[in-house]
This record gives sequence, C-alpha cells and structure tokens, in this order.
Amino acid sequence: MDPRLRAAVDASVRWYDDVFALHDIPVRVEDGLWAALGPPPPWHSAVKTLEPGIETARVVRATAGMDHCAVADSFGDLDLARHGFEVLIEATWLHRLPDRQPVGTCPDGWSVVASEEVLSEWVAAHDYAGVLPPVVLDDARFRVLAFCRGRRLVGGAVTHDGDGAVGLSNTWGDGRLAASAASTGVLAAVSALHPGRAVVDYAAGVERDAMVASGFAPLGPHRVWTR
Repeated sequence: MDPRLRAAVDASVRWYDDVFALHDIPVRVEDGLWAALGPPPPWHSAVKTLEPGIETARVVRATAGMDHCAVADSFGDLDLARHGFEVLIEATWLHRLPDRQPVGTCPDGWSVVASEEVLSEWVAAHDYAGVLPPVVLDDARFRVLAFCRGRRLVGGAVTHDGDGAVGLSNTWGDGRLAASAASTGVLAAVSALHPGRAVVDYAAGVERDAMVASGFAPLGPHRVWTR
C-alpha cells in the first residue's frame, strides 16, 4: 500500500478514535474493522474499514440493529447496495507534503479558537452541533481554526494530529477564500501550526480538483454508504 494512503486512512481512524472519546462512546477494532459501540455523533459513521478486502458480510453484521447508520468504506471496495445502503459520498483520499519553508504564524484573519463562546458560534455557523464539545479546546490533538473579517466569524477549519500526518477537515466559509481547503490562507495556517508535517484529507468534485492543483496528491477512493 502507498504509505501516503496508509497515513491518510490512519489519520482518519485516529480522528474517529479521538472524537468518539470526547463523547465517551466506546469503540471496537477487530481484524481491520472499526465499529462504534454506541450511537455515533452527527456526521460520523458507525463502522469504518481499516484495510482493503474486508468481507462485506462482516460489515453488515457490524451494523446489525442499526436502522439508520453510515459506513466509511475507506478503500471503496465494498458492495453494500444489496444490503439496503446507498452511496452518500464518493471522494478521494489526498496527501500534501510539508511546506519547505513554513510560515511562522497564522496569516491575517486566522486564529485558533480558545473560548467556549467562540466555539459555540463556530459550531452554529458550521452546522456541527453535537460533534465538538467544549472539552475539545483542552485536547492538544485538535485545533479548531477561525477565520474572521474584523470581529465577524466567516470561516474555519479543524486540524487534528493523526500521528503520521495532520488531518485537515471541516473547512467552511462564506466565500472561496475561507471555504476552500485549497486556499492559501487555510494551507498557511495549517503549515504555521504544524510545521514540517504532511497534511491529509479527502474531497470530491471541484474541491478535490482545487486541492490537487494546490499540491495535494490523489491517492485512492473513499466512499461513505448510508442506510
């Protein structure tokens, strides 16, 4: 397996481990299959493959008893359609090498969220209620980034230390500058906070194309199924 793909998948798994830990939701990992042992937070899958070639039957068994759930098919090799699932996201894993000359500080307008008040505003603006509780501000693995014009919050992103690489996710905003994970501002902020670290993410469509153009390498399929 391409080590960059391995780093991207592993960083995503670590995100799941840490987000579920924020909510005290136990998880189980067994022979390449990750599964939540309780209802997942919004926008998160209940089951996730960690290796290619996982038997579809095992995934189906892991979702037994869940009328509605999602499965993160990390290698795009499952066939869940005949088990009542449909494809929600058809994306591509992405990997970006560290900047050779990282900037020392976040660019103008970008900062790390440090208060519960700003976090609450960020969560509401991003429609991310129920995912990042206030305790995330005390977890060094997470950095919730805010992009402001004057005193107005207009965008943001999240970085997460995935050990082998830094995971970038939840990039949003009211315009292309803030909303694109490929934007100069987002990438400069990530480089300033995580100098010398590779960055991974997944994306689809126009966003994927923009990220590839900005230096991310496309690696392989990432599919999310929902039922």
